[in-house]
Amino acid sequence: MNFDDLGLLQKILLSTDGTVTDLVALYAGEEIHVHKVRQEIVVCQPSALLGCESPVQVLYRQILLRGRQRTFLHADSQFIFGRFSPDMQQQLLHTDQPIGLLWKQERLETYREIIEKAVIRCPHLAHYFELPEDAWFVSRTYLIHHGGQPLGAITEQWPASWFTDGAAANLRPITP
Repeated sequence: MNFDDLGLLQKILLSTDGTVTDLVALYAGEEIHVHKVRQEIVVCQPSALLGCESPVQVLYRQILLRGRQRTFLHADSQFIFGRFSPDMQQQLLHTDQPIGLLWKQERLETYREIIEKAVIRCPHLAHYFELPEDAWFVSRTYLIHHGGQPLGAITEQWPASWFTDGAAANLRPITP
């Protein structure tokens, strides 16, 4: 499978520099919620990618975007925790609000830089979507910048058989 096999909405999700939560909600016709799978603060070694020259606290998050009955998207993220306001730090730790919504509420001006796009197999994620381990996934990784420095990086992945050009009412995995 490759990029040419993707439908229009899949390409939009892959290329957008906005939050995907709103796009998924529009497509699914339902409210989308964040389900935290894993979250922890760890000390990260210096990282050119994240623009830190010394060890810093990093918030690692693994979340699912879910509707009423299904999972739509998986995301892994790492954020330099000290670059967020104290209020946003508390919101990230103690709520299930999508990070894009928290940025909007705080009126945080951000820029997203997509650094990787791929169509890959993700056997470790397939069970979240009730798919076989050999299912294809669309994946993108992007940096989030604020004030000239990276806040963090997010990798989002969703089944390649979802978000096709078909009707949203027929959301289901497509079998080849």
